[in-house]
Amino acid sequence: MAGWDVHTHLIPPTVLAAAHRGEFGLSVDSGSLVVDGGRLPLRRLADPTALLRWITEQDLDGAVVSVPPALFRYDLGADWVELVNQGLRELATPQLRVLAHLPLLDPAAPGVAAGLAGEGVFSGFALGTPSYAGLDPVWQVLDEVAAFTLIHPGASDDKRLDSFYLSNLLGNPYETGVAAASLVFADVPGRFPGIRFCLCHGGGVTAAVAGRWQRGIDQERPGIEPLTLPVAEALRRLYVDDLVHDGAVLDLLTKTFGPDRVLAGSDWPFPMGSDEVSAARSATAGELTRPLAREVTG
Repeated sequence: MAGWDVHTHLIPPTVLAAAHRGEFGLSVDSGSLVVDGGRLPLRRLADPTALLRWITEQDLDGAVVSVPPALFRYDLGADWVELVNQGLRELATPQLRVLAHLPLLDPAAPGVAAGLAGEGVFSGFALGTPSYAGLDPVWQVLDEVAAFTLIHPGASDDKRLDSFYLSNLLGNPYETGVAAASLVFADVPGRFPGIRFCLCHGGGVTAAVAGRWQRGIDQERPGIEPLTLPVAEALRRLYVDDLVHDGAVLDLLTKTFGPDRVLAGSDWPFPMGSDEVSAARSATAGELTRPLAREVTG
């Protein structure tokens, strides 16, 4: 049974070329892409053939590619987004489906999303975890085209996470949980049911705190507006990948989101990723991630 890995990363070739030219504050040093003071080792991240080998080794039909979160860079403008998306277009093949980048916090984001959705190239969108306040115009576009929308954590601002690699070990699950809470408490799954959100890393802390979220609603805690869906039902409208490294947590994901909502995601090629892909959980992702080819009419 073949299928798709919904969570893999590559650096678009246009970004690497810009780094060699010293553009957009990027550079290449000692085999790494230097971006905003951080370093991304190039090696497999800049090698689509290595990802294709992974696909073959795992007996998959293909992989869904998004940019590493260090490249989200929402503070930059439309030129950065177009550079990234052009590189993603160049990566797209029948075996490599690509998720578009959006200028998420820019007023132009809905129009950009609508244009990208109609190209027939992108299989959806990958979003980081900044504030989602005021994004209804974006959600409207993604809802209309039934977009597969991967939610991947960005960097946490909590300086307490600077030690012990906690920025990844704890910060990433926390960031994803904040994003999921922002969607649930803004009633996004209820108001925009066409969007196929998929939370990375098993949704982070989401499954563990879902009951607490519902308790807050039941007790009418401050700042909570009435929702169209209970938390449990809202979460069953989302997808998650299975990258949790713990069988007991995987069982919790199945109970929380539903067995058909847990997809195979490896986080290739990062060290915190998985060494193999579940054949059963990769089988359902192919239909969800077909390239979009719908014009937005609204």
